[in-house]
Amino acid sequence: MKRVIFFLLLSISLLEVRGQTPEGWTKEMWDEVIASKAFKLSLVSDKGLLEASESCQLSIDLFILPKANPDDETPELRRKGQTIKLPSGETSPYRVTNWRIVEGGGRIASNGLTASYTAPAAAPANKKMIISVDLTPTEPNLPKVQLLKTIYFSQNETFFTLHIPDMGIINAKFVTKLTSIDSKMLPQQAVNAIKQKGYSINGLTASAMYIYDPNRNLSVLRFSNLALEAIDTEDNGSKNIVNGNYLLAIAYRGLGAGSFDLSAEKSGVNMVVGLQLGVGCGDTNEDMICDGGVRITHEDSTYIEGYINTIVYAGDANGQKARGRLNGKFRAMKAN
Repeated sequence: MKRVIFFLLLSISLLEVRGQTPEGWTKEMWDEVIASKAFKLSLVSDKGLLEASESCQLSIDLFILPKANPDDETPELRRKGQTIKLPSGETSPYRVTNWRIVEGGGRIASNGLTASYTAPAAAPANKKMIISVDLTPTEPNLPKVQLLKTIYFSQNETFFTLHIPDMGIINAKFVTKLTSIDSKMLPQQAVNAIKQKGYSINGLTASAMYIYDPNRNLSVLRFSNLALEAIDTEDNGSKNIVNGNYLLAIAYRGLGAGSFDLSAEKSGVNMVVGLQLGVGCGDTNEDMICDGGVRITHEDSTYIEGYINTIVYAGDANGQKARGRLNGKFRAMKAN
């Protein structure tokens, strides 16, 4: 089975590590792990796929390998380890230096232990970017380490990124291709009724649809057949599309190009992510008001294009609630 998610791990032997103690661990437990040299360092990104000029955050993780119990005759097949960030300051065994772009172009700005990377405006030749960072030991008995991270370039006309860490959703990327139903597949009576009301059949049945209600000065965007996009690291970073028929609806007050506040009356976002999870924000009786907006950058007689960025709230069937963020870029066909 092909893997679509991976972490580039570089194992190192640490003769001595002086840093933060993982939460819930005693100093004795921490010293024992250090002595066993059970570590892996990795350069991680909060996004594995980037669109043109999209940014991600890079950081360095230290993974503590799980300890085996020789007296356990039925050990778990997958024992859980623990991941912490590389300690900073004088307590760190390494000094982070020389953040750089090895391949693919773009821009990088470092801030000590972390860095922000922005993808190039156009796709690189092999549609991937490689970032590198050096770890210089603070003592002579530790090895010098170089970490690499590969990020893949993606090109979508419409995509949305959903980030709700408390629900286990980490920058999940949803995409859709603009399609519509052939009018020949619809009953003639339905076709006539749609035309009489002044609607475009292609626009009304499009997978990315925009419609305007002049009586309420309300614009509505609907995106159907959204699918999750992932990368296949065993096939040179080719994209995998996981169909889920996810739905997203966006409503805002106003018409034409410009910026529109999603906290306004009758405005909001509603997203269906599977049968067990609903995501959204807006004008409700609960404290779930959107904090962002929609920016329309282009509109003509057939299409509308723009961006969205807002806080969202999630709730599952068990009553668990969490807060996250939704942002993205879209192109939709106009129904009227």
